[in-house]
Amino acid sequence: MVSLFRQVLRPTLSHVATALVAASLVASCDPSTGNPPSPGDNQANRVGVERVVMTAYRAIGDRHLYEPDFRKISLETYRGFAAPDPAMSLVSTDGNLTVMRDGKAVVTRPVPGNPSDGRAWGSVMADLFTTSIAASPTLQQADRQALTKGAMDATTKQLDRNTRYADPEDARDDRFQRDGGGGIGITVERTPEKRTVIRAVQPDSPASRGGILPGDLIVSIDSEPMADRPLTDIVHKLRGVVGASVLLTVARPSDADKEVSATMKRSRIIPTTVEYERHGDVALIRLMGFNSATDESLHNALDKARNEIGRDFAGLIIDMRGNRGGLLDQAQDVAEEFISGGPIFATQGRHPDSQRVYRSSSSKAVTVPIVVLVNGNSASAAEIVAAALQDRGRAVIVGTTSYGKGTVQTVLRMPNEGELILTWSRLLAPSGYTWNELGVMPNICTAKVGDVNKLGPEIDASRSLLNRWHAEREPTPDEVARMRAICPPGEDAPERDVEIASRMLRDPVLYAQAVKMGAVDQAAR
Repeated sequence: MVSLFRQVLRPTLSHVATALVAASLVASCDPSTGNPPSPGDNQANRVGVERVVMTAYRAIGDRHLYEPDFRKISLETYRGFAAPDPAMSLVSTDGNLTVMRDGKAVVTRPVPGNPSDGRAWGSVMADLFTTSIAASPTLQQADRQALTKGAMDATTKQLDRNTRYADPEDARDDRFQRDGGGGIGITVERTPEKRTVIRAVQPDSPASRGGILPGDLIVSIDSEPMADRPLTDIVHKLRGVVGASVLLTVARPSDADKEVSATMKRSRIIPTTVEYERHGDVALIRLMGFNSATDESLHNALDKARNEIGRDFAGLIIDMRGNRGGLLDQAQDVAEEFISGGPIFATQGRHPDSQRVYRSSSSKAVTVPIVVLVNGNSASAAEIVAAALQDRGRAVIVGTTSYGKGTVQTVLRMPNEGELILTWSRLLAPSGYTWNELGVMPNICTAKVGDVNKLGPEIDASRSLLNRWHAEREPTPDEVARMRAICPPGEDAPERDVEIASRMLRDPVLYAQAVKMGAVDQAAR
């Protein structure tokens, strides 16, 4: 599943914000080709909506978590496709689908007998699209990608909240976030004054070696002024083939806006998802996402912590607040860093390939005490790790109830180089509960802690709640709402969470009490 299918875990609630961050992180090319995007002559402009929707319908029929009803979906798909021309509509009557224009029938086709047969329904829709374009001058003049996006967005909205369509440009950014690509290693943002500031520079990147600093303002790229250019244009200008040169000129506010120019050769860049800080005898590791380099970066950070702290190593804080997820295999690998043998999580779906139990094969897992920090923006892959470490008695979870995305998406490359991110299975913790919609409940809800030196009562109070959480299998929406209200999901990342975590790690008796409360007896299960 390298080119067509890739399992990812990332909620789509804030996809617009995520896309902006992806576009601004590090300039990259498409990692699958090593070539920069070519807006004037690309695959997207050569592929019609018919082929994309046919491919998508087949995948949905075969792989979606729930059996689809294309009788309903197809009407919405057509509505999204034909949105540029209000005179066009699709009507379902007496077992037929009829395309109407200004109230007059254009073409009628019989509906397939099986409402979940994606191949049959995709063929019918492709036929109706072709006929509709021929009958509508407005659709003939419309941008092909706009028609495709309209049809695909309308389709995915009928499925679930995490299935989505990424057009070719967004898909390039998504692939970069997952797998990396050619770039110079900078994070950029737009300021309120509409200037482009470099917020971070990756160590040992072309930008770092070229003397570029955080806080620098981008002036020009290859001598072309960037003052009034959109952020996405600036990112695309920085993209290119690995090894090709780019000239970047920046203004340095720390030196009276002195201009500095550097010619750099692009290299393969993978966004940074792991940061390590030493807090005395405690290691604090921030996990900001799960891409193809996360586990390796985490392993290196753990080695650094052990070497720096030595015998005084009291414990580890894994901060996953705001971590929106990423790759499924990386979530498994990260969990295996801390769990020796036994289950980590399981997946269940309609497709036979989606039904799996993931177990740790590690024999050298890290054994130090662990506290994991989560909040309402900790999702999917982050929740896999948190739930596994909690259930297996390897960590105390501190913070607020997490986001509640307990499903897996498979990524399908579309004929136009866009992607369908399709929900195809649900996730289960080692204890057997699914946190989808519900979230992972912390051992210690920090909002309820008055005095960080008196954590014992809060730990005792969480026993029955965690037992109830792990016993849930099919909670109703009302039950989910009531349970999540006990420790409401928060969006902040207060330093107080770190203080509580450090307090736990430096009190072995308190830590042992808390970790036991959240653990599930695997032998008994």
